[in-house]
Amino acid sequence: MEILEDLISKAEAGDVNSCFKLGQKYALGESVDMNEAEAFKWYTKAATLGHTDSEFIIGKCYAEGIAVPKDVDESVMWFSKAALKGYPEAVAELNSIFEETDVPRDKKLFEYHSKKAEEGSPSSMYMLGVFYDIGIGTESDAGKAFEMFSLSAEKGNIDGECSKAVCILRGTGTARDRTKGAQMLKDCAEKGSERAKCESARCHEHGIGVPKDQKAAFEIFSKMSDTGSPIGQYHLGRCYMDGVGVEKDPIFAQSWYDVSARGGCLDAKFGLARCLMGGIGTEKNAEEGIKKLIGTAEMGHIGAMVMLGQLYAKGSLVAKSATASADWFRKAADMGDPYAEYVTGMNYMEGTGMRKNPKKAMYYFERSAQHGNTVACHMIGSAYMSGNGIERDEKKGFEWCSRSAEDGYQKSQFILAESYAKGKGVKKDMLKALELHTFLGEKGYGKSQLFVGTCYLEGKVVKTNEKKAFEWFKKGAENSNPVCQYYLGYCFANGIGVKSDEKNALLWYTRAAEQGHTLSKKLVEEYTGSKVVVKGEASPFESYTFAAENGDPEAMFILARYYEEGIGVEKDSNEAKKWYNKAASLGHFGAKKAMLRYRSNRH
Repeated sequence: MEILEDLISKAEAGDVNSCFKLGQKYALGESVDMNEAEAFKWYTKAATLGHTDSEFIIGKCYAEGIAVPKDVDESVMWFSKAALKGYPEAVAELNSIFEETDVPRDKKLFEYHSKKAEEGSPSSMYMLGVFYDIGIGTESDAGKAFEMFSLSAEKGNIDGECSKAVCILRGTGTARDRTKGAQMLKDCAEKGSERAKCESARCHEHGIGVPKDQKAAFEIFSKMSDTGSPIGQYHLGRCYMDGVGVEKDPIFAQSWYDVSARGGCLDAKFGLARCLMGGIGTEKNAEEGIKKLIGTAEMGHIGAMVMLGQLYAKGSLVAKSATASADWFRKAADMGDPYAEYVTGMNYMEGTGMRKNPKKAMYYFERSAQHGNTVACHMIGSAYMSGNGIERDEKKGFEWCSRSAEDGYQKSQFILAESYAKGKGVKKDMLKALELHTFLGEKGYGKSQLFVGTCYLEGKVVKTNEKKAFEWFKKGAENSNPVCQYYLGYCFANGIGVKSDEKNALLWYTRAAEQGHTLSKKLVEEYTGSKVVVKGEASPFESYTFAAENGDPEAMFILARYYEEGIGVEKDSNEAKKWYNKAASLGHFGAKKAMLRYRSNRH
């Protein structure tokens, strides 16, 4: 009796598994008198906390009139919640209710939940949010998804509250605020939401909205496993498999997957397939692992779909097939996976495994961006900036690029810097542009090094400083930026920020010319009387010969290696020594070592 009292206490405090266990006891008459109404009450509480088994059971109760009047509409609502999480029995129940094609079924689901939401059902409000989010029975609409999740949350639905937090974390249909989103997930987790616990752990695992702390993620999954949570057990197995917050342990990984699978967790079946394919904690059986992986994907597991997409793309363990890869990625994309949405966008953009379709590519890029994928945020942002495949909107472009820039994506950071410099999508602010370009330049971004150097050379935004201009052009030149190479040559030719040096001027003009810089090409040809051979238009040997003859020590060293090894030319040790010697005289370290090697071989 004391055990039962503890269970009731935990259930009343909101422990999801205790709610489910208490429902089971009343349903089966274990330690208590059988009571369908009490069982239904506790199953319902567990279901509102996101317990998938309970959602299915509630659906069965409404479908068969157990403890409540028979109500097909209500059964559909609960079955569809479980089905969206990949619960096979729920999918089977829905198939038996809707003996139609997929599209009418989706529309009917949308209609059911729309009706219930209008009547004030917070669960249906949540379901409508899901439908709008991934486009089930309606067009995908991130703004409406967030609206429905918010309404559901206001009415106390934990699933709606959790999804609202994820939207804020990702920036789906609302402004992105990762710190706020992570805190909201933590609050939901403390209320007992299994999904929120997993999402909160993911934040710690990857450092999203909170400092990266994989041990904290491991602890969350450990506590979930201790309460008998199948999804927690799966993630604990994943931690042991991938070394997340703990030392890798293949035996523990496979064991936890096995325990989770016995609890009906579809994720665990995916984990077991991985174990078989890789021989992790069990004897390797790639063929059986692939069978399990395909079976899990066909049951609706997104991770399995993505892995199959990757395997077919690479031809790993399965025959290479761009079509099969694209199909699996698209299935995962249509379930709302951000990475799969991005890959599907790329497949449509490039015509990989499917016919090219720029419009569909943009659709999937935008969905992926709405779901928080950093690269997709850049892709859709740059598309809005240029009007490539989508109606031009520089303000939207700036907003999307800001998200990926915040994630450290340098291409987007560069777009923001240029936007501030030119007033594209944001008010022109040259000081902000210089600040961003300086940040990028210090990280080795060549185009930004050019921008900063030009500012100091021409007195843009900051006071003219020839020494700093020279330093920035040198950084960009050594980073192979042809325009910086031209400007460095210009500095050496005119004594700007450095002592005048005709030889170094020619060297850097030549390097720029070889990359196709027109003005540099003209200057070098006028000075030398020889035609510049642009790289790519001649053999490497010819290209390096031209550069070496114009004083480039790096080219001299490579040319010497060509003569020594007979690459693109007959072996000639005398020519090799000649060019090593010239490069060494200009301070090339590798050439000095080569000359020492030649001298030591003589003795």
